[in-house]
Amino acid sequence: MRLRNYIVNLLIVGFSSWHFTGTAVEVDSALNRASQSLLVGNLKYVNEAESLANSVSVIEPKSKLAFWLKAQSLFIQAGVGFEVEEKDKKFLQEAKVRTSAVPESRVPGNILGLSTRENFSEYFLLMETGTSRLFVFQNDSGFPRLVKSFYSSIGLFGDRKQKEGDKKTPIGVYQIRKKLDRPRSDGFLGDTALTLDYPNADDKSVGRTGYGIWIHGVPSNVHVRLPRSSDGCLALANSDLGKLKEFVVMGKTQILIAPEIWWLTMEEWSKQDEMVRKLFSNIYVTAKGGLNAKEDKELIAYMRVDPSRPSVAVIKKQSSLYRDYWLETNNGFKLSLHERLKD
Repeated sequence: MRLRNYIVNLLIVGFSSWHFTGTAVEVDSALNRASQSLLVGNLKYVNEAESLANSVSVIEPKSKLAFWLKAQSLFIQAGVGFEVEEKDKKFLQEAKVRTSAVPESRVPGNILGLSTRENFSEYFLLMETGTSRLFVFQNDSGFPRLVKSFYSSIGLFGDRKQKEGDKKTPIGVYQIRKKLDRPRSDGFLGDTALTLDYPNADDKSVGRTGYGIWIHGVPSNVHVRLPRSSDGCLALANSDLGKLKEFVVMGKTQILIAPEIWWLTMEEWSKQDEMVRKLFSNIYVTAKGGLNAKEDKELIAYMRVDPSRPSVAVIKKQSSLYRDYWLETNNGFKLSLHERLKD
């Protein structure tokens, strides 16, 4: 065991200070695949895990998970076996959430009723706290098309924030308000932060407190933080945050933070999407076509957070955005709150 510990420490600590240049590889997806390949427990996938982890360790030497995955793969290939010790647990935490894969040919039932107007092309962010994954969906003529996903840490004590200082991440629909450069002088939050408008109207109506919920980076000497490690914010790798900003329009882009994504088949999603459009057709403009001054509100998206929370209709009236909060009950849908967003 002493030899094993020595080799693991050498791979994770000693080599992490080296600097390499390598072929282009998507670090996030490679770590996901390496974690999946190693943790499925099938020997034929171990070589793949070792190869992927090695590629990441070359181009992202700050990823200690990459070195750990590589070390474990080499031990398994040598017949030593996969033995988990106390110091391995932090790596297992990250590796396990990275094994969650998007079901093939599935669509998120959390996002429905997207505007079908040709001149409206917007990206929506969907954070699944249960898997530490932040997804970017594009409104493709009314269809949510997945274009990107990122690993993201959440609050130290999970989600469903209730009060200031509880170190939990809120769930709900929020607007990305502005970009902050150098959000903390010591660099602990990285170089950039995107602020969210927590608490929203629903949060305030039931007394949820707190402030300063952001999407931010990490210290310059680490790749990512543990799945649950923030004070309630979403923390991404600095390089990933740079990529995420490309999909964000300040004061316009919405993020849905939900405990779970309801992945539906195309047929199931289409039925629910049609149901929402029909249900709200007398309230909002829900179909493709031009708007005129007499038409009141256009449905931009209908987002389902969790059975315990109101669903949120993001709507547009002239140049302003609003959020309507709908309670879905056995007796139908009931409007509970109406909120205008800051321009």
